[in-house]
Amino acid sequence: MIYEIHLFVPKTGQLTPSMLKWLFEHGQSEDQPEKYWPVRRIKPRALARALLRLDPKLVAIPGPDDDVELHYPDEQLGIVLYAHTRGVILFFPYMPFGIFSRVVLGICYTYIRYLYDSLGFWSYDPQINVISYADDFQSIEETAALMDQVMPRLLPS
Repeated sequence: MIYEIHLFVPKTGQLTPSMLKWLFEHGQSEDQPEKYWPVRRIKPRALARALLRLDPKLVAIPGPDDDVELHYPDEQLGIVLYAHTRGVILFFPYMPFGIFSRVVLGICYTYIRYLYDSLGFWSYDPQINVISYADDFQSIEETAALMDQVMPRLLPS
């Protein structure tokens, strides 16, 4: 199973539940006027260049339209940042509790913190229904706790 965290730059400077509701209802539609969008439009290639300055070892792969996938160089970790015109989706695998899972979470939350500090991105974790402005320790602990609860159910007995 894949864990995902969505990152956006809210036009008001703060991401709210009503903004997320609007995004999940209308975010796939291209016919919405810009003034109704609660998050800023971004340039995925420019964002990819910014992330490559942070971590030059990321592997950039062109996606559909102008989207960009950035893959962590160690494929075993399964970390992918997908930059699209309204934000980033960070993907990484669910994994059992342990040092390995904490390393993956640490890497992921480093990217999240960088995007918040340098570009104003807020994150939304749909698995635990948490909106965050880079509260790293709390988010890492909640994500790790969720993985610890979910993984035993996913593993064969």
